[in-house]
Amino acid sequence: MKHMLRKVLGASIWVLTISSTFVSVAFADGMMIPFGAEFGYVQVEYHHVRVTIEDSIARTRVDQRFLNPYGEAIEIRYIFPLPPLASIRDFQIQLEGQPVTVEKLSVLESEMFLRNAITYQSDPTLLQFFGWEAYAVNLSLPASGSVTMVLEYSETLPTHGNLFHYFYTLGTERYSTALLADVSVEVDVLAQESVAAVYSPSHPILMERVGPRHVKATYHEQNVLPIENFELYFAVTEGPVGAGLLTHADRERDGEGHFLFLLSPSSVMDTGIAMPKDIVFVIDRSGSMAGEKIDQAKNALQYILGKLGEGDRFAIVSFDDLIESPSNELQRVTDRSIQDARSYVSRLYDRGNTDIEGALRRGITLVDRAGFRPDATRLIVFLTDGLPTAGITDERTIVDRVRQANDGLDASLHVFGVGYDVNTHLLDDLASQNHGTVTYVQPGESLEGVLTSFYGKIAHPLLTDLELRYEGFTVTDVYPRQLPDLYFGSSIAVTGRYTNVNSDEVSVRLSGRFAGEPTTQLFNFSLDDEGENPFISRLWATRRVGDLLDEVRVKGETAPLVDEIETLGLRYGIVTPYTIDIVQAQLSGVSSGAVMQLYHQDLDGDGVLDINKVSGEATIGARVQNQTYQQAMQSNQATGSNITNNGDKSVAQVGYYALDLELFVRRGLDPSVSLDENWVAGNVDHVILFGSDEYFELARDSSANQILQAGSNVILEYDGQIIAVQEDVSPMQNETVEQEIGFLEWLLSMLEWLFN
Repeated sequence: MKHMLRKVLGASIWVLTISSTFVSVAFADGMMIPFGAEFGYVQVEYHHVRVTIEDSIARTRVDQRFLNPYGEAIEIRYIFPLPPLASIRDFQIQLEGQPVTVEKLSVLESEMFLRNAITYQSDPTLLQFFGWEAYAVNLSLPASGSVTMVLEYSETLPTHGNLFHYFYTLGTERYSTALLADVSVEVDVLAQESVAAVYSPSHPILMERVGPRHVKATYHEQNVLPIENFELYFAVTEGPVGAGLLTHADRERDGEGHFLFLLSPSSVMDTGIAMPKDIVFVIDRSGSMAGEKIDQAKNALQYILGKLGEGDRFAIVSFDDLIESPSNELQRVTDRSIQDARSYVSRLYDRGNTDIEGALRRGITLVDRAGFRPDATRLIVFLTDGLPTAGITDERTIVDRVRQANDGLDASLHVFGVGYDVNTHLLDDLASQNHGTVTYVQPGESLEGVLTSFYGKIAHPLLTDLELRYEGFTVTDVYPRQLPDLYFGSSIAVTGRYTNVNSDEVSVRLSGRFAGEPTTQLFNFSLDDEGENPFISRLWATRRVGDLLDEVRVKGETAPLVDEIETLGLRYGIVTPYTIDIVQAQLSGVSSGAVMQLYHQDLDGDGVLDINKVSGEATIGARVQNQTYQQAMQSNQATGSNITNNGDKSVAQVGYYALDLELFVRRGLDPSVSLDENWVAGNVDHVILFGSDEYFELARDSSANQILQAGSNVILEYDGQIIAVQEDVSPMQNETVEQEIGFLEWLLSMLEWLFN
């Protein structure tokens, strides 16, 4: 009996191992697919991409290393799919430094190969390459060995909305058997004119101006599984500022959709023509700043003093319940003035209470007393870690008096709130009503790092008092609500909704002040071939959700607010406090479950949610979260951990099924639904077997294909019906098998104990 149980249990485990081993295959920019069914996928050790773009021609070089984790040699076919509209040429591959012959597969040949791989290896992600041609190379990997592959190709880049678009299928690296030790994409953009509006919707990039007509964009991570394809947009321009316009059309409302307007200084612009600054630093030195906080503030201020330009003027105001300044006027930047300022900063120490209104009015007075310089920009940098406890303490009065004092001066007020004891309503209003920004520094963050990073962004102003006017179409729900000034090394990404498109030609008119003088620039765009950029809608929705959540924090929950947040969260797979049952939180960061829980927290039981109070850990945590959403630059920053986004579609892994989120929006499906056998039997109109002819026929529909890529067990709406795609053994039966195996394992252990 013991021997028989071992045979039954062994056979059951073998079946499950074979099934799970081939859920996915390893493919990077291409796909490594082992021949035969006895091996799984391989490991990618590193993946380095180097791209050189000259005008519209991109040359890509990929260096990667594959490791065989098995104890015997395996035969593999490497497939490199070719997007239908890509103009790829000069494709070549080297293995261990030696060129190899590359086979060109037709659409039919590629599709037949992929269809077999999808069926035998249960890998629906390969559906995204249906209808593509491909290059193929067969190779061997020695037992526990490795191979280095270098591939190169050229392509002509497409343009959209005055922007060139570079695309690289980096996201397929997720199927490595282990984390990649090192991943990088370096893109050098060279142009005969100048480069501007460099932007990646997929990855955070480091921008470097190498020369007047040369910009480098770099993405680099270690010990990671990339899950997003790499995309980069850039403009080539003759003017001082470059721009581009991308749109994504609404599938159901003709003439409506979302837009993304990108704006940045061109690469030929040198910081030598930057506007000088009149800048005042207003620094809290009250007793609560004791220790690390005041030390970091002093170190940051010392750093910034060393970075001021020759044309700048500056002053320092320190305050507790007393307000001091080493000078009664702005100082020009000289060796002596900087030395005196450094000496003053080094002597600052914590003491007393907090007179916020008096300190800010002193800073504004110094700006006013210095007189108007038409070519200079005016800034006040204000740092505090506490509530107003001296002088005027009423929140509304402080905001009104500061705004009135600043009327006519128009100094930008940039606010830094340190710790959990600051009044978020007060600081938010001070910044928003004085054309500034607010940054919250939580315990454990480096205040010094935050301040020095901020100054690096605003060190060289180019355009101030920006306004945008949209001609040829109507825009609403535009983010950011208040346009920041434009600085060298910075860029602005504006998202919103558009309607009432009058023609295929639209314009965006930029106005502002350059060196104190009014300036206007008109950007014209053609919308002939626009409208297929789904990341724009997700980016806009993320910012919109952040804005709505901030309303919840300040004003409290209302049914319309919660309904819109829930609808956007379910439509686009965004983590929110109201959709977390379906759109699962991320493990860490502002989209984590711990942060979402803050929106329901009432620790002191007074009936007021903690986020609706002006200060405290909950409201600061929620403010940082919704502010991060509002300022999102990548469309995946708030995506749920169980969400797959393909094209227009967002799919959630709910239990054993990948569920089309539109079922919640269009069909009104209850987010608390349990997808058990009873629900499937009562709601599904038709069942399709995964890998069947009917399955692949459904996959030829582009919308259905995007959903089917999410898994081998899928529930979606198609042609008015709810369709369930299932493997030959249903997910519920798999659960039963696993439970039975668990029981057999327990029974076997008990019998072994009895017989021994």
